[in-house]
Amino acid sequence: MLTAVFRGHEQFVALAVVLSCAAGVVTFAAARRRQGPPVAWGLWGACTTATLALTLWSTGDGGEAASCTVNLDVFEPFRQTQGLLNFGMLVPFGLLGVLATGRPVLTAGLGLLLPAAIETVQALAPIGRACDTSDLVSNGLGALLGTAVGTVLAKFGRGTPLSPGVTRKALLGGGAAAAVMAALLFSTTEFTVVSRTVNAVPATAEQQAAIDGRLRAAFGGAYRADDHSVTLGEDGTGTVTAFFGVGSAELSWPDQAEFTASMPPADVAPGAAFAVPGTTRRPATGPDAVRIAEAYGGRYAPGWLKNAKVQVSRSGPEAGLGWRVRWRRWEGEVLLPGGLDVLVDSAGRISELTERTAVDSARADADG
Repeated sequence: MLTAVFRGHEQFVALAVVLSCAAGVVTFAAARRRQGPPVAWGLWGACTTATLALTLWSTGDGGEAASCTVNLDVFEPFRQTQGLLNFGMLVPFGLLGVLATGRPVLTAGLGLLLPAAIETVQALAPIGRACDTSDLVSNGLGALLGTAVGTVLAKFGRGTPLSPGVTRKALLGGGAAAAVMAALLFSTTEFTVVSRTVNAVPATAEQQAAIDGRLRAAFGGAYRADDHSVTLGEDGTGTVTAFFGVGSAELSWPDQAEFTASMPPADVAPGAAFAVPGTTRRPATGPDAVRIAEAYGGRYAPGWLKNAKVQVSRSGPEAGLGWRVRWRRWEGEVLLPGGLDVLVDSAGRISELTERTAVDSARADADG
């Protein structure tokens, strides 16, 4: 899942690593001058910087500022992979904070203040990130768990706690910062209260088998999903999603009429998309892309090509992502529902796939 989140942002990841290491070195050097536990301080500084970098980097789309979602289902984050990742992200902050400062109460306070500050920035700043109380809950509880573990470990270690005066000033400063953030949020932010923010739940064994089977058939077993979820509406229809390291797939449910899969194309992550066996030539023209797509279809989806007309067009920003090849069936002047779309990237690999079947046919196949 993390690969899917950060693909195409390798430069940001590298910059975040550099900044985190630099912060660790600075805090380590500062701690040595004050005779504190320098290793713990250095790691805490690096951990804090990494957390800020991961949560505040801009997605580049601007987003909508001054809005925040209040989720009444406080346990929702712990039923989702993303929520568990958010929980784990702040555990090191709490643990290292206690080992560095020797002050569990101060660390716990900072562990709650940090995610609150992150959500405030996400709410107010146009960086394309969403403010959500679910993130605050999972981050805050992770920090508190880390604080508890750090408190236990500190009993067996050596170190000089921060002086009572410094601790008192830090707590007062944190309280003042919290008051300012609360005033900003309640005076400028539109809050949306929901019973839960997503309807995604772990996929059932049947749903996992269905999407895994389609994924295996589409790419000859080249990919294996390691995370499955399903999002359903009130009418029971929705989408099953599977992540397989370099990409993701979706299957409409329960009709199973539409299957899609996507991997980063060559201009985003060279070599990540699916290489069709027996094809090595990079496409230079539309007909080249059609030949690659036909080689794919003839091997993995021959039924889609039979009695179908093919169309090809350039795809992506400034047509730089490759060629989109489509197969559609016609009955006279009537376009029949369903079809196969593939995106052949500039390296001649399949980076996107969509199979659409008429709903009635899909249900008949499922019933049969």
